[in-house]
Amino acid sequence: MARLTVKTIDQLLDGIVSRGSAKLDLSSVEFVDPYALLLLGLALRYRLARRLPLRVQWPRSQYVRSWMDDMGFAKEVRSFRRSRRELHLLTSSALQPITLISKEEDVSRLVCAFDFRLSKRYPLTNESRNAFVKVMLELFQNIPQHSNATGEVEHPHGLAAMQDYTDSIFLAVADMGIGLRRSLSLRDEFARLSDEGALKKVVFEGMSRFADPGHGGELRRIAQLVRKWDGLLAIRSGKALVYMDVEQGDVYDAPFFPGVQIAVRLPRHVFGIEAAPVDNRSSAGFNE
Repeated sequence: MARLTVKTIDQLLDGIVSRGSAKLDLSSVEFVDPYALLLLGLALRYRLARRLPLRVQWPRSQYVRSWMDDMGFAKEVRSFRRSRRELHLLTSSALQPITLISKEEDVSRLVCAFDFRLSKRYPLTNESRNAFVKVMLELFQNIPQHSNATGEVEHPHGLAAMQDYTDSIFLAVADMGIGLRRSLSLRDEFARLSDEGALKKVVFEGMSRFADPGHGGELRRIAQLVRKWDGLLAIRSGKALVYMDVEQGDVYDAPFFPGVQIAVRLPRHVFGIEAAPVDNRSSAGFNE
């Protein structure tokens, strides 16, 4: 597999989580998006928590490994290391490295940190900046509010990361909590939903585990906004995946993985940013 992306990461999960493969060969990987990076880290943590041995062959590409390290992947996965030679590579810094989201009181501070890094790199329009801040708030709050609503998960391990590309800004949020089906099941009328049914209720109907008016609708609003902006949205939970872009939007079967994982990719022009040329002289353009 040459690319680990929203569209291909489920092949990896099927092997090391569903089928329990003892070997993971990433040696030919030449591209990793933030969503796939978070899921890779969580999948390795999933195996470790269950004391299931896994031998990993990391990407041969020095630039890919350097980017993964810049994104803070080594802190998440101790077995991941760069060689001394790679430490001297000139790399472009990650737009926003992997960040832990655990407490609700930390969400506003983390959103400000993400917004600051994006605004420092680009002159954003106020309208797009405010809209993106709202998206981040909704997604980040989902982790402390819903990922352990039943109290049965010791550590949902919520994560977020962001990267810029020549044509888009990519935000990823992921956790290993109870997932949407389990959260919605706290309401009696949703107790028998499948993962697919839960995703449809949340994304297309705006339902939540709270029956009170005013609760829920966050992911539905984000889906509507992403579609309006001709972006990409993927929401994964349990054995189901919602994938939406300018050409399609539906719920698909997926290999099991706990929690909720979300990818939002928006065109640069949404933020008032012109498309950037790829600099092939450094690692700045490798991960396109």
